[in-house]
Formats: sequence, structure tokens, C-alpha cells
Amino acid sequence: MLATISKWGNGHGIRLSRKLMEEANLSSSDKLEVIVKADKSIILRHVPKTKAARFMELFGDYKGDWKSCEAETGPAVGNEVIR
Repeated sequence: MLATISKWGNGHGIRLSRKLMEEANLSSSDKLEVIVKADKSIILRHVPKTKAARFMELFGDYKGDWKSCEAETGPAVGNEVIR
């Protein structure tokens, strides 16, 4: 797909077709990370809307045996309330 850079106010923008937006599963309020490579090519990467979504993107398919547990921090040394 070819796109043209247009001047919009004090900045510039690229219009994306509806077909491309649907294919990339993007909506008008989505954020994109713009990466310029050494060869001057440009990559647009969709940024998830929440930290939880980003976490799931990175670790959603993790099948390890990690389990949460309490950490031992030693005896109380101040006025902590331990119940």
C-alpha cells in the first residue's frame, strides 16, 4: 500500500485506509510506536492500551512452573503491626 505524508496543522500525518485498519486490527484511538531503522525504513508497532495487556502480550504464552510465594524478610525491627 502506498501512503502520502500530508501536513496537518503544525505536524504531519499519514492516512490509513479502512481495509488496512481492519487488517491490522487498529482503531482511531490506538497508539503506535514508530521505529526508524538504520536503512531508513519505518516500522509501526501497536502499543497495547493497558499495562495488563502489554504484560499478556509479553508473557501470555508462558508455560513455566513459576508460583508466587511470600518472601522472608527477617524479624520485625520497628513498630510494624503483625497479625
